[in-house]
Amino acid sequence: MYSAAVVGAGPAGSTAARFLSEKGHEVILIDRKEVVGVPKQCAEGLFAGCLPEFTTASGDFLTGKIRYLQVVFPNQASYRVRCDLLMLDRPKFDQHLLMLAEGSGAQVALGQKVERVRPESGEVFLSGGEVIRAEAIVGADGPASRVAKSMGERNRVVPAAQVEMTWPEDDAIYAYIDHDLHNSYSCWIFPKNERGTANVGCFGTFPTLERFISKYKIKGEVVEKNGGSIPLGVAARLQKGRAVLIGDAGGLTNPFTGGGLYPAARSARIAADAIDRFLRSETKGIEYEARMRRDFVASGLHLKARDALAALSNEELCRLGTAMDGLVFPGLRLSASPLLVYRGLRHPGIARPKYAPLLKLLFRYCLAGKVW
Repeated sequence: MYSAAVVGAGPAGSTAARFLSEKGHEVILIDRKEVVGVPKQCAEGLFAGCLPEFTTASGDFLTGKIRYLQVVFPNQASYRVRCDLLMLDRPKFDQHLLMLAEGSGAQVALGQKVERVRPESGEVFLSGGEVIRAEAIVGADGPASRVAKSMGERNRVVPAAQVEMTWPEDDAIYAYIDHDLHNSYSCWIFPKNERGTANVGCFGTFPTLERFISKYKIKGEVVEKNGGSIPLGVAARLQKGRAVLIGDAGGLTNPFTGGGLYPAARSARIAADAIDRFLRSETKGIEYEARMRRDFVASGLHLKARDALAALSNEELCRLGTAMDGLVFPGLRLSASPLLVYRGLRHPGIARPKYAPLLKLLFRYCLAGKVW
């Protein structure tokens, strides 16, 4: 009998397994892959302010730093936000977190496929017929989570497509908002200066990505293609019996940006704390869901803001872009440039009721000092 069985050895699962092991619990970490982190399904950027949530020192998984986030509208008007964004080698990052989990004492079982779990009893059924029993189960097995399905949950997802292509040295990542390409609105370019490439991707399929590359005349030689699914909204249930869902398995990916690394670490920490208290008999059950729902990463505001932006026409986006064109925000905090924030909010092209969810989300990001 294990204290906890963690299903999925991505950033969320490895981090939860490590936190639980460091608290003295016997943990098994299970993943269907023989090698974690491949193929990569990530733009490979992480804001520096989010890295501490993983409580790990820098390593060879950090491959560079970007200074700006540039948001580009259909008329190619744009504004910039000063930021410190770390570029990752995702396979190395995932493998580093797995190594930390194993080093903390977690038992690692790779190449093992979980078919289903029983949330009430803590049983985990592997494809080979083996049954693992644990006091708690952590579902960290991605958007198509078997743990979530065993709980009666199924994540709503959108497809994402990406290529890595040659790219000159750059000081910004780019987020494009264009409804002519896809109603989920967003495409991106994340330069990897040390490799002379960039991750170029979009919400949608590869035909959508090809239209983006063609429309904006993005030049470069494709060296790699990858894609995946991004959860769109927090799962209706994050806990059932002894089982909890973290990271992508619980839909804890930012539907506004597609970012999932910070929510993975944040939910892993909250789950580990809740399970630790349960295992130490400090609580009658695992008090995870209520606490997770109170955290900003699980806020429904992200989805409301995404829907508000998706409801704007390209003509409206162009007007908004014109109002913002050329602005450079020195940082993510309100204190970074209060006069610039005031100027933006007072602009008649920005301060409109229909933008309220977007402005509220921006305000929350400024209070938090980070976006993800």
